[in-house]
Amino acid sequence: MDPARLVADLNDAQRAAVTSTAAPLCILAGAGSGKTRTLTRRIGHRVATGDADPRHVLALTFTRKAAGELGSRLRALGMRDTIAAGTFHSIAYAQLRNRWDERGIRPPDLIDRKVRFLVDNVRLPPKTQAIDVVSEIEWAMARRVEPDDYVSAAARAARTSPVAPDLVARIYAKYMEAKLRRRVVDFDDLLRLSIRDLADTEFAAAQRWRFRHLFVDEFQDVNPLQFDLLRAWLGDRADLCVVGDPNQAIYAWNGADAGYLVDFERWFPGADTVELADNYRSSPQVLAVANAVLAPSRPQSAPLRPHRPDGPLPVVASYATDDAEANGVARAVRDAHRPGGRWSDQAVLTRTNAQTALVGEALRAAGIPHRVRGG
Repeated sequence: MDPARLVADLNDAQRAAVTSTAAPLCILAGAGSGKTRTLTRRIGHRVATGDADPRHVLALTFTRKAAGELGSRLRALGMRDTIAAGTFHSIAYAQLRNRWDERGIRPPDLIDRKVRFLVDNVRLPPKTQAIDVVSEIEWAMARRVEPDDYVSAAARAARTSPVAPDLVARIYAKYMEAKLRRRVVDFDDLLRLSIRDLADTEFAAAQRWRFRHLFVDEFQDVNPLQFDLLRAWLGDRADLCVVGDPNQAIYAWNGADAGYLVDFERWFPGADTVELADNYRSSPQVLAVANAVLAPSRPQSAPLRPHRPDGPLPVVASYATDDAEANGVARAVRDAHRPGGRWSDQAVLTRTNAQTALVGEALRAAGIPHRVRGG
Protein backbone atom coordinates (compact mmCIF):
# COMPACT_ATOMS: atom_id res chain seq x y z
CA MET A 1 0.00 0.00 0.00
CA ASP A 2 1.19 3.47 -0.88
CA PRO A 3 0.57 5.81 2.10
CA ALA A 4 0.14 8.80 -0.22
CA ARG A 5 -2.65 7.05 -2.17
CA LEU A 6 -4.48 6.25 1.05
CA VAL A 7 -4.97 9.95 1.82
CA ALA A 8 -5.07 11.45 -1.68
CA ASP A 9 -8.88 11.51 -1.95
CA LEU A 10 -9.59 12.58 1.64
CA ASN A 11 -10.62 16.01 2.88
CA ASP A 12 -8.41 17.91 5.31
CA ALA A 13 -10.12 16.67 8.47
CA GLN A 14 -10.17 13.04 7.29
CA ARG A 15 -6.51 13.30 6.34
CA ALA A 16 -5.66 14.70 9.76
CA ALA A 17 -7.48 11.81 11.44
CA VAL A 18 -5.77 9.22 9.24
CA THR A 19 -2.23 10.55 9.66
CA SER A 20 -2.38 11.71 13.29
CA THR A 21 0.33 10.28 15.53
CA ALA A 22 -1.74 10.92 18.66
CA ALA A 23 -2.59 8.03 20.97
CA PRO A 24 -5.21 7.61 22.22
CA LEU A 25 -7.17 9.27 19.41
CA CYS A 26 -10.89 10.08 19.27
CA ILE A 27 -12.49 10.79 15.88
CA LEU A 28 -15.85 12.53 16.24
CA ALA A 29 -17.48 11.76 12.92
CA GLY A 30 -20.82 13.36 12.13
CA ALA A 31 -23.44 11.58 10.04
CA GLY A 32 -22.37 11.03 6.44
CA SER A 33 -18.80 12.21 7.10
CA GLY A 34 -17.09 8.97 6.04
CA LYS A 35 -16.26 7.59 9.47
CA THR A 36 -15.72 3.94 8.50
CA ARG A 37 -13.70 5.02 5.49
CA THR A 38 -11.55 7.20 7.73
CA LEU A 39 -11.09 4.43 10.28
CA THR A 40 -10.04 1.82 7.71
CA ARG A 41 -7.74 4.29 5.98
CA ARG A 42 -6.11 5.07 9.33
CA ILE A 43 -5.49 1.38 9.92
CA GLY A 44 -4.13 1.03 6.37
CA HIS A 45 -1.94 4.11 6.69
CA ARG A 46 -0.42 2.93 9.96
CA VAL A 47 0.31 -0.47 8.44
CA ALA A 48 1.72 1.06 5.22
CA THR A 49 4.04 3.36 7.15
CA GLY A 50 5.24 0.57 9.41
CA ASP A 51 3.62 2.12 12.47
CA ALA A 52 1.39 -0.92 13.06
CA ASP A 53 1.75 -4.64 12.43
CA PRO A 54 -1.44 -5.96 10.80
CA ARG A 55 -1.06 -9.24 12.71
CA HIS A 56 -1.47 -7.29 15.96
CA VAL A 57 -4.40 -5.04 14.96
CA LEU A 58 -7.81 -5.48 16.61
CA ALA A 59 -10.71 -3.67 14.92
CA LEU A 60 -13.97 -3.82 16.89
CA THR A 61 -17.55 -2.97 16.07
CA PHE A 62 -21.02 -3.95 17.30
CA THR A 63 -22.82 -6.08 14.70
CA ARG A 64 -21.83 -8.95 12.42
CA LYS A 65 -22.87 -6.91 9.40
CA ALA A 66 -20.70 -3.96 10.44
CA ALA A 67 -17.79 -6.29 11.20
CA GLY A 68 -18.15 -7.84 7.74
CA GLU A 69 -18.13 -4.40 6.13
CA LEU A 70 -15.07 -3.42 8.15
CA GLY A 71 -13.25 -6.60 7.14
CA SER A 72 -14.14 -6.24 3.44
CA ARG A 73 -12.90 -2.65 3.36
CA LEU A 74 -9.63 -3.66 5.00
CA ARG A 75 -9.20 -6.50 2.49
CA ALA A 76 -9.85 -4.04 -0.34
CA LEU A 77 -6.90 -2.03 0.98
CA GLY A 78 -4.72 -5.13 0.67
CA MET A 79 -4.68 -6.35 4.27
CA ARG A 80 -6.52 -9.60 3.56
CA ASP A 81 -7.24 -11.67 6.67
CA THR A 82 -4.22 -10.74 8.80
CA ILE A 83 -6.25 -8.23 10.86
CA ALA A 84 -8.64 -9.38 13.58
CA ALA A 85 -11.89 -7.56 12.82
CA GLY A 86 -15.10 -8.51 14.59
CA THR A 87 -17.68 -7.74 17.22
CA PHE A 88 -16.86 -7.53 20.92
CA HIS A 89 -18.72 -10.82 21.37
CA SER A 90 -16.99 -12.71 18.55
CA ILE A 91 -13.51 -11.68 19.67
CA ALA A 92 -14.32 -12.48 23.31
CA TYR A 93 -15.75 -15.87 22.32
CA ALA A 94 -12.61 -16.72 20.33
CA GLN A 95 -10.50 -15.74 23.35
CA LEU A 96 -12.56 -17.93 25.67
CA ARG A 97 -12.54 -20.94 23.33
CA ASN A 98 -8.74 -20.80 23.08
CA ARG A 99 -8.40 -20.59 26.85
CA TRP A 100 -10.85 -23.42 27.45
CA ASP A 101 -8.99 -25.55 24.91
CA GLU A 102 -5.59 -24.81 26.48
CA ARG A 103 -6.89 -25.77 29.92
CA GLY A 104 -8.80 -28.84 28.76
CA ILE A 105 -12.18 -27.41 29.77
CA ARG A 106 -15.31 -28.51 27.95
CA PRO A 107 -16.89 -25.28 26.66
CA PRO A 108 -20.38 -24.43 27.96
CA ASP A 109 -23.16 -24.23 25.42
CA LEU A 110 -24.01 -20.79 24.08
CA ILE A 111 -27.66 -19.74 24.14
CA ASP A 112 -28.66 -17.20 21.54
CA ARG A 113 -32.35 -16.88 22.50
CA LYS A 114 -32.68 -15.62 26.06
CA VAL A 115 -36.48 -15.47 25.88
CA ARG A 116 -36.85 -19.16 25.03
CA PHE A 117 -34.32 -20.17 27.70
CA LEU A 118 -36.10 -18.05 30.32
CA VAL A 119 -39.50 -19.52 29.48
CA ASP A 120 -38.14 -23.08 29.56
CA ASN A 121 -36.17 -22.75 32.80
CA VAL A 122 -37.84 -20.13 35.01
CA ARG A 123 -41.49 -20.19 36.09
CA LEU A 124 -42.89 -16.75 35.32
CA PRO A 125 -45.91 -15.29 37.13
CA PRO A 126 -49.13 -15.06 35.11
CA LYS A 127 -49.29 -12.19 32.59
CA THR A 128 -45.53 -11.59 32.86
CA GLN A 129 -44.05 -11.27 29.40
CA ALA A 130 -40.65 -12.94 29.06
CA ILE A 131 -39.49 -10.38 26.49
CA ASP A 132 -40.04 -7.54 28.99
CA VAL A 133 -37.98 -9.29 31.65
CA VAL A 134 -35.22 -10.19 29.19
CA SER A 135 -34.96 -6.55 28.10
CA GLU A 136 -34.30 -5.58 31.72
CA ILE A 137 -31.82 -8.42 32.24
CA GLU A 138 -29.89 -7.37 29.14
CA TRP A 139 -29.81 -3.76 30.34
CA ALA A 140 -28.61 -4.85 33.77
CA MET A 141 -25.86 -7.11 32.41
CA ALA A 142 -24.70 -4.41 29.99
CA ARG A 143 -24.47 -2.00 32.94
CA ARG A 144 -22.74 -4.64 35.11
CA VAL A 145 -25.65 -4.61 37.57
CA GLU A 146 -26.12 -7.79 39.64
CA PRO A 147 -29.61 -9.10 40.54
CA ASP A 148 -29.35 -7.84 44.15
CA ASP A 149 -28.59 -4.32 42.88
CA TYR A 150 -31.15 -4.18 40.08
CA VAL A 151 -33.94 -2.39 41.99
CA SER A 152 -31.75 0.52 43.13
CA ALA A 153 -29.92 0.76 39.78
CA ALA A 154 -33.19 0.80 37.83
CA ALA A 155 -34.52 3.57 40.10
CA ARG A 156 -31.39 5.68 39.58
CA ALA A 157 -31.66 5.22 35.83
CA ALA A 158 -35.42 5.95 35.84
CA ARG A 159 -36.11 2.67 34.07
CA THR A 160 -39.72 2.06 33.07
CA SER A 161 -40.91 -1.51 32.56
CA PRO A 162 -44.26 -3.29 32.61
CA VAL A 163 -42.70 -5.68 35.14
CA ALA A 164 -42.21 -4.52 38.75
CA PRO A 165 -38.52 -3.97 39.61
CA ASP A 166 -38.49 -6.39 42.55
CA LEU A 167 -40.01 -9.09 40.33
CA VAL A 168 -37.40 -8.43 37.63
CA ALA A 169 -34.68 -8.81 40.26
CA ARG A 170 -36.04 -12.18 41.43
CA ILE A 171 -36.43 -13.54 37.91
CA TYR A 172 -32.99 -12.20 36.95
CA ALA A 173 -31.44 -14.12 39.87
CA LYS A 174 -33.24 -17.32 38.85
CA TYR A 175 -32.13 -16.83 35.24
CA MET A 176 -28.49 -16.61 36.34
CA GLU A 177 -28.91 -19.69 38.56
CA ALA A 178 -30.51 -21.64 35.69
CA LYS A 179 -27.56 -20.88 33.40
CA LEU A 180 -25.13 -22.23 35.99
CA ARG A 181 -27.28 -25.32 36.56
CA ARG A 182 -27.57 -26.03 32.83
CA ARG A 183 -23.93 -25.07 32.17
CA VAL A 184 -24.76 -22.55 29.48
CA VAL A 185 -23.71 -18.95 28.80
CA ASP A 186 -25.34 -16.08 26.94
CA PHE A 187 -23.67 -13.41 24.83
CA ASP A 188 -23.25 -11.03 27.76
CA ASP A 189 -21.52 -13.79 29.71
CA LEU A 190 -18.89 -13.99 26.96
CA LEU A 191 -17.78 -10.45 27.77
CA ARG A 192 -18.02 -10.92 31.53
CA LEU A 193 -15.96 -14.13 31.46
CA SER A 194 -13.37 -12.57 29.17
CA ILE A 195 -12.88 -9.73 31.66
CA ARG A 196 -12.54 -12.27 34.45
CA ASP A 197 -9.88 -14.22 32.54
CA LEU A 198 -7.92 -11.04 31.82
CA ALA A 199 -7.45 -10.60 35.57
CA ASP A 200 -4.89 -13.42 35.17
CA THR A 201 -1.66 -11.45 34.67
CA GLU A 202 0.02 -14.05 32.47
CA PHE A 203 -3.02 -14.56 30.27
CA ALA A 204 -3.60 -10.80 30.00
CA ALA A 205 0.00 -10.29 28.89
CA ALA A 206 -0.47 -12.85 26.11
CA GLN A 207 -3.68 -11.21 24.90
CA ARG A 208 -2.12 -7.74 24.98
CA TRP A 209 0.85 -9.04 23.01
CA ARG A 210 -1.64 -10.38 20.43
CA PHE A 211 -3.72 -7.17 20.29
CA ARG A 212 -1.35 -4.20 20.30
CA HIS A 213 -3.26 -1.69 18.13
CA LEU A 214 -6.94 -1.26 19.05
CA PHE A 215 -9.59 0.44 16.90
CA VAL A 216 -13.30 0.78 17.72
CA ASP A 217 -16.05 1.87 15.32
CA GLU A 218 -19.42 3.32 16.50
CA PHE A 219 -17.96 4.08 19.93
CA GLN A 220 -21.13 5.94 20.99
CA ASP A 221 -22.80 2.51 21.28
CA VAL A 222 -20.36 1.03 23.81
CA ASN A 223 -21.83 -0.07 27.15
CA PRO A 224 -20.02 -0.42 30.52
CA LEU A 225 -19.48 -4.17 30.06
CA GLN A 226 -17.88 -3.67 26.64
CA PHE A 227 -15.90 -0.66 27.86
CA ASP A 228 -14.44 -2.66 30.73
CA LEU A 229 -13.43 -5.42 28.33
CA LEU A 230 -11.83 -2.88 26.00
CA ARG A 231 -9.81 -1.45 28.88
CA ALA A 232 -8.80 -4.96 29.95
CA TRP A 233 -7.49 -5.65 26.43
CA LEU A 234 -5.75 -2.27 26.36
CA GLY A 235 -4.13 -2.46 29.77
CA ASP A 236 -1.86 0.48 30.56
CA ARG A 237 -1.11 1.14 26.89
CA ALA A 238 -2.31 4.08 24.81
CA ASP A 239 -2.61 2.60 21.28
CA LEU A 240 -6.35 3.13 20.93
CA CYS A 241 -8.38 4.88 18.23
CA VAL A 242 -12.16 5.23 18.43
CA VAL A 243 -14.66 6.63 15.96
CA GLY A 244 -18.20 7.69 16.79
CA ASP A 245 -20.89 10.33 16.87
CA PRO A 246 -22.76 11.14 20.10
CA ASN A 247 -25.61 12.52 17.99
CA GLN A 248 -26.25 8.99 16.72
CA ALA A 249 -26.38 7.41 20.18
CA ILE A 250 -29.71 5.56 20.21
CA TYR A 251 -29.01 2.53 22.42
CA ALA A 252 -29.06 4.05 25.92
CA TRP A 253 -32.27 2.07 26.55
CA ASN A 254 -30.18 -1.10 26.15
CA GLY A 255 -27.33 -0.02 28.40
CA ALA A 256 -25.07 1.91 25.99
CA ASP A 257 -23.39 5.05 27.33
CA ALA A 258 -22.31 7.77 24.88
CA GLY A 259 -20.50 9.43 27.79
CA TYR A 260 -17.49 7.25 27.07
CA LEU A 261 -17.21 9.05 23.73
CA VAL A 262 -18.25 12.53 24.87
CA ASP A 263 -15.82 12.41 27.83
CA PHE A 264 -13.13 10.43 26.02
CA GLU A 265 -10.31 12.68 27.20
CA ARG A 266 -11.42 12.21 30.82
CA TRP A 267 -11.28 8.44 30.49
CA PHE A 268 -8.03 8.57 28.52
CA PRO A 269 -5.97 11.58 29.69
CA GLY A 270 -3.69 12.99 27.02
CA ALA A 271 -5.95 11.85 24.18
CA ASP A 272 -6.39 13.96 21.05
CA THR A 273 -9.65 14.58 19.18
CA VAL A 274 -10.31 15.19 15.48
CA GLU A 275 -13.79 16.20 14.31
CA LEU A 276 -15.29 15.35 10.90
CA ALA A 277 -18.15 17.67 9.98
CA ASP A 278 -18.32 17.44 6.17
CA ASN A 279 -21.47 15.54 5.22
CA TYR A 280 -21.55 13.76 1.83
CA ARG A 281 -24.90 12.03 2.26
CA SER A 282 -27.68 14.59 2.71
CA SER A 283 -28.98 17.70 0.99
CA PRO A 284 -28.38 21.17 2.49
CA GLN A 285 -32.06 21.34 3.43
CA VAL A 286 -31.93 18.09 5.43
CA LEU A 287 -28.75 19.21 7.19
CA ALA A 288 -30.25 22.59 8.06
CA VAL A 289 -33.03 20.81 9.94
CA ALA A 290 -30.60 18.34 11.53
CA ASN A 291 -28.26 21.11 12.70
CA ALA A 292 -31.17 23.06 14.18
CA VAL A 293 -32.35 19.99 16.11
CA LEU A 294 -28.87 19.03 17.34
CA ALA A 295 -27.59 22.49 18.28
CA PRO A 296 -29.22 22.77 21.74
CA SER A 297 -27.92 19.40 22.94
CA ARG A 298 -24.45 19.63 21.41
CA PRO A 299 -23.49 23.33 21.27
CA GLN A 300 -19.78 22.49 21.18
CA SER A 301 -20.10 20.38 18.01
CA ALA A 302 -19.41 21.88 14.60
CA PRO A 303 -22.54 22.01 12.39
CA LEU A 304 -22.61 19.48 9.58
CA ARG A 305 -21.52 21.01 6.26
CA PRO A 306 -23.36 19.87 3.10
CA HIS A 307 -21.64 18.64 -0.08
CA ARG A 308 -24.68 17.55 -2.08
CA PRO A 309 -27.07 19.48 -4.34
CA ASP A 310 -30.23 21.15 -3.07
CA GLY A 311 -33.22 18.97 -2.32
CA PRO A 312 -36.81 19.42 -1.15
CA LEU A 313 -37.50 21.01 2.21
CA PRO A 314 -38.19 18.43 4.95
CA VAL A 315 -41.57 18.65 6.62
CA VAL A 316 -41.72 18.03 10.36
CA ALA A 317 -45.10 17.09 11.85
CA SER A 318 -46.21 15.93 15.28
CA TYR A 319 -49.36 14.10 16.38
CA ALA A 320 -51.16 13.57 19.66
CA THR A 321 -51.46 9.77 19.39
CA ASP A 322 -49.91 6.84 17.55
CA ASP A 323 -53.12 6.30 15.59
CA ALA A 324 -53.22 9.95 14.52
CA GLU A 325 -49.61 9.69 13.43
CA ALA A 326 -50.31 6.59 11.32
CA ASN A 327 -53.29 8.28 9.66
CA GLY A 328 -51.16 11.37 9.03
CA VAL A 329 -48.51 9.23 7.34
CA ALA A 330 -51.17 7.60 5.15
CA ARG A 331 -52.49 11.03 4.10
CA ALA A 332 -48.97 12.20 3.30
CA VAL A 333 -48.34 9.12 1.16
CA ARG A 334 -51.63 9.62 -0.70
CA ASP A 335 -50.96 13.34 -1.27
CA ALA A 336 -47.44 12.65 -2.56
CA HIS A 337 -48.67 10.12 -5.15
CA ARG A 338 -48.87 11.58 -8.64
CA PRO A 339 -50.96 10.30 -11.57
CA GLY A 340 -48.89 7.74 -13.47
CA GLY A 341 -46.41 7.47 -10.63
CA ARG A 342 -45.55 4.30 -8.75
CA TRP A 343 -46.59 3.79 -5.16
CA SER A 344 -43.29 1.95 -4.71
CA ASP A 345 -41.43 5.25 -5.18
CA GLN A 346 -42.36 5.98 -1.58
CA ALA A 347 -41.16 4.34 1.63
CA VAL A 348 -42.24 4.63 5.26
CA LEU A 349 -39.61 3.99 7.93
CA THR A 350 -40.58 3.20 11.51
CA ARG A 351 -38.57 2.64 14.67
CA THR A 352 -40.55 -0.34 15.98
CA ASN A 353 -42.59 -3.22 14.56
CA ALA A 354 -45.61 -1.95 16.50
CA GLN A 355 -45.51 1.31 14.55
CA THR A 356 -45.22 -0.65 11.30
CA ALA A 357 -48.46 -2.47 12.10
CA LEU A 358 -50.32 0.79 12.81
CA VAL A 359 -49.08 2.43 9.62
CA GLY A 360 -49.98 -0.68 7.63
CA GLU A 361 -53.54 -0.57 8.97
CA ALA A 362 -53.84 3.14 8.07
CA LEU A 363 -52.53 2.51 4.54
CA ARG A 364 -54.94 -0.38 4.11
CA ALA A 365 -57.85 1.76 5.28
CA ALA A 366 -56.86 4.45 2.78
CA GLY A 367 -56.74 1.92 -0.08
CA ILE A 368 -53.01 2.40 -0.58
CA PRO A 369 -51.15 -0.72 -1.82
CA HIS A 370 -48.12 -1.48 0.30
CA ARG A 371 -45.75 -4.20 1.38
CA VAL A 372 -44.17 -4.61 4.82
CA ARG A 373 -40.57 -5.69 4.48
CA GLY A 374 -40.02 -8.96 6.28
CA GLY A 375 -43.77 -9.41 6.63
